[in-house]
Amino acid sequence: MKVTLEKLPASQIGFDIQVEGAKSQAIYDRIVKDLTRTMQVPGFRKGKAPTQLVLRQVGSQRLKANVLEELLEKTLTEALAENKEVKDKALGGFQLITDIETLVQTFTPGQEVSFKAAIDVEPEVTLNKYQGFTVKAEEIKPDLTEVDRTLHEFQVRKATIVPIEDRAVALNDVVTVDLKVLDRTTGEELPDAGEEDFQLDVDEKAFIPEVVRAIVGAAIDQVIEVESIFPEEYYPEEYVGKEIKYVVTIKSIKGRELPALDDEFAQSISDKQTIAELREFLEKRVTDEAEAKTKANKERAVLEALTAELEVDLPVTLLQQELDFLVRQQASYLQERIDPAMAKQLFTKELVEEMRRLNQPEAVNRLRRKVALDKIAEEEKLAVDEAALKERVASTLEVLKDPNIDPARLASLIREEMRTEIAVEWLIEHSEIELVEQGSLQPEPEALETISPETDTDVVTVEATSEEA
Repeated sequence: MKVTLEKLPASQIGFDIQVEGAKSQAIYDRIVKDLTRTMQVPGFRKGKAPTQLVLRQVGSQRLKANVLEELLEKTLTEALAENKEVKDKALGGFQLITDIETLVQTFTPGQEVSFKAAIDVEPEVTLNKYQGFTVKAEEIKPDLTEVDRTLHEFQVRKATIVPIEDRAVALNDVVTVDLKVLDRTTGEELPDAGEEDFQLDVDEKAFIPEVVRAIVGAAIDQVIEVESIFPEEYYPEEYVGKEIKYVVTIKSIKGRELPALDDEFAQSISDKQTIAELREFLEKRVTDEAEAKTKANKERAVLEALTAELEVDLPVTLLQQELDFLVRQQASYLQERIDPAMAKQLFTKELVEEMRRLNQPEAVNRLRRKVALDKIAEEEKLAVDEAALKERVASTLEVLKDPNIDPARLASLIREEMRTEIAVEWLIEHSEIELVEQGSLQPEPEALETISPETDTDVVTVEATSEEA
């Protein structure tokens, strides 16, 4: 057997293989012998039929395909074993370059066979520079007014609802209204779009903002008309985008009596004993979130500078693995939030392929960052602390509580994760990062996430309102 190696694009090694006729003849003879011994031919006992009848029943094309399948598998395995340097860097299996149908048509047992295959290998990584970067990153400063807003939201949730008769509608009230939705062009009422005795929170986050603004200051029995466009997120869908008029009749007003911000209130919504402890906890959360976002901005800035200096030809195998990971992650997230029957209908082959297509740019970016950081770890001989690794593996196993998890495999994944973290920290330490004002680098920076009763399940356990009329 003669093997010629060739370096191909996309981090592949090509194998041009010539196999002597004796090898294919030996495989052919053995397969024919096995078929003659095991195939049942009408009119003959098993294993007693003439070889020519057996071959006629099997068919020459099928027989040649079987011989070629075994020949290719055997020779590729041998060729890879003989080239240890390629074997050590190989990713996945071989891909046949020579057209298999043409190969079957031209193949004759006992004659020399030539074919080409390729295998992905670990990419060659070149970093023209990997330290001493000068970059800018936005500093996210903690907005401690979020604490007051968060506490007020919980006050609203814990408020007592009481009837109001001596004043007009105010923000945070609860009003009962008759709501009609009219077609502005015809003046006709739109079926199923309105509702009688509709209970409405007077809060722009809870209902259509222009309607909420219009009813603030209205009295009982007053009729308010608001012209608008039917919003996308409301039902029925066929009215979305239609020019409409809301006709709102105020029928009753209820106000919220907010509980005092005292120790009793703190104990009712959290595990803290005093309102001071709760404020301190919330302030720390806001501060920690701001620091985490600043750190993420610093990492993003140095990684962008690093990958700009990267030269690498990513192999398809790694890209497919990264796409698999991203799609599985997204699918798992969705499946946890929708009905299982709906999930089964949703995740069609076409949707999964579209998800892979949409995730390709992110998969490429993630891989480029990873190989660049791996190169830093290799060049600087950055090592994972074994005690810290052992502790994180134990902690992860405790959280997951899954007996099917392979601890060795988990340790390998966590080691890789920690190695990446160490490389990022090294990169930050060996770069000059100028912190600039939030919003100065991006026209529309991502807003700082706030703690809310709906999302912050770690902070408090919210009970139902004490009274609801």
